[in-house]
Amino acid sequence: MLSGLGDIYIKTTGLAGGATAQKMIPLFLFQFEFSQEAESKEAQGFVGGRLVTKSTAEASVSSTVKLTTQFTDWQQLGLVLDQFPRVLTNEKLVVLKTATVPSVAPYEIVDAAITVANTNDIFANIAGAGVWGQPKPLPRAATPATPATGQVGVDTTGTKLVFNVAQAGAPVTYTVPVTLTSVEAYGGSGTLSKIGNLEFNGIIYSPEASQGIPISFPLLQRKTRPTMTISNDVPEFEIEFGAIPPVGWDEPYKILNRNTAP
Repeated sequence: MLSGLGDIYIKTTGLAGGATAQKMIPLFLFQFEFSQEAESKEAQGFVGGRLVTKSTAEASVSSTVKLTTQFTDWQQLGLVLDQFPRVLTNEKLVVLKTATVPSVAPYEIVDAAITVANTNDIFANIAGAGVWGQPKPLPRAATPATPATGQVGVDTTGTKLVFNVAQAGAPVTYTVPVTLTSVEAYGGSGTLSKIGNLEFNGIIYSPEASQGIPISFPLLQRKTRPTMTISNDVPEFEIEFGAIPPVGWDEPYKILNRNTAP
């Protein structure tokens, strides 16, 4: 009985610079699936007045490898997205913060990021129901120092949000931007550097094979864009590849029995 797949890594095959310029990435899979579909052709003939199939043959075969991972670090994410990271400079990131309006005056929340330069990215929202009313967005007051009920004042001089007394004690969420002087990213501006075609290698572990059963696919080409699902606090990424037989191979895979090696 098979007990699992492990020691998996993928290697790029088409990066510029030849064999030594390729990159290897360990892969931690949740699920591995290999399938083949054959388009059949049939030769038919009449027998006893009925048209019956006399022979069949495979006209074409399509091989697919589907990889699913639930482990997400930075390089695993890049593999899923088919990208090497790029570096962005002076990148703006708008972050969500939580706070509570003071129950006594002044009804203000101070934050050093509430500035004139950041004003277009500053928004506030009542986050829960109470004596102050229902959860809702708060439009800006024309005069930051004196917001009406249900408004928020954005005081960029005092770097603070100002609330009406009617919102005293209310839980709020608000957004402010931060600037990252240098940060790695997938996507965004700049030039895309794709990972491209891959070679897959792993070990099938079995109690009947003391050294494991090495399995490899020398050429995987992407068939689909990734599917990303986040459920029950676990992210899951799925990608499908076409498995292509190298020149001179009948099948797209190689499986070895190391127990037969000297």
